[in-house]
Amino acid sequence: MQKIITLTTDFGYKDYYVGALKGKIYSNISNCNIVDISHGITSYNIEEAGFVIAATYNNFPKGTIHIVAVDAFISESTPAVCMKYNGHYFITVDNGVLTQLLSSDGFESAVYIHNDGSLRSNDLFVYCAYQLSEGRKLKSLGVEVESLTKLNRISDSLILEDNRISGKIVYEDTYGNLITNITKEAFDKIGRGKDFVIRVKSNSISRLNKYYADFKVTESMTLKDRAGDLLAVFNDLDLLVITIFYSRPNNPGGSPRTLLSLQLHDNISIEFAVEPIT
Repeated sequence: MQKIITLTTDFGYKDYYVGALKGKIYSNISNCNIVDISHGITSYNIEEAGFVIAATYNNFPKGTIHIVAVDAFISESTPAVCMKYNGHYFITVDNGVLTQLLSSDGFESAVYIHNDGSLRSNDLFVYCAYQLSEGRKLKSLGVEVESLTKLNRISDSLILEDNRISGKIVYEDTYGNLITNITKEAFDKIGRGKDFVIRVKSNSISRLNKYYADFKVTESMTLKDRAGDLLAVFNDLDLLVITIFYSRPNNPGGSPRTLLSLQLHDNISIEFAVEPIT
């Protein structure tokens, strides 16, 4: 059976770095299948990398090996680490990038990978992946650790009140869609079917689209005519998305970031109608 190895890096698509890493893997691990998750992570942005891998990994079969090479410099304070979580293996450095993956239950096991100093980051990552693909037990690959470096998790900034949810923008995708940390579960729990207003700086939205193109269409008002409309929708991760229909982040027309001056970590709130006292 082929071993699946995924790659998430900030290497970009211009240089030789991705090709060199793939070459190292194929030269050392036979009968493997390499899957690119993303090489377009913003340089050194471990929060962005954490979001992307957390949104992706569970679509792969258990036993998949995920190499996350973002700001992946091996040092005394950021040793190379291999973590097993939810049946998957994650190889990276202990810089906090794995924080967004972890539930309150924590990881199954993790080790600081044996390193005599002769191997660079990518070589050590490939060596670890090779050992796992050969059936070696994780505990034999390094020194066991009980905890890993933590960043503030996305969910930590989600505040739930009686009739209000406060969250933040945590990711901008290629289309300019701004993904928040407000979950559908939280929306349903606090909202309970009540009227609401989503506050986005000076803008407000009082309707949730079922899907991005969920607009009433008539002979006089086509979908094209809706281009530029501000909308809110829950995506396939059940996270609230704020966007502009037919958002064009790098072209005339613009996106929420350019037209509404919205940025990562900006606040987003949902206010629900107060139930009358009976």
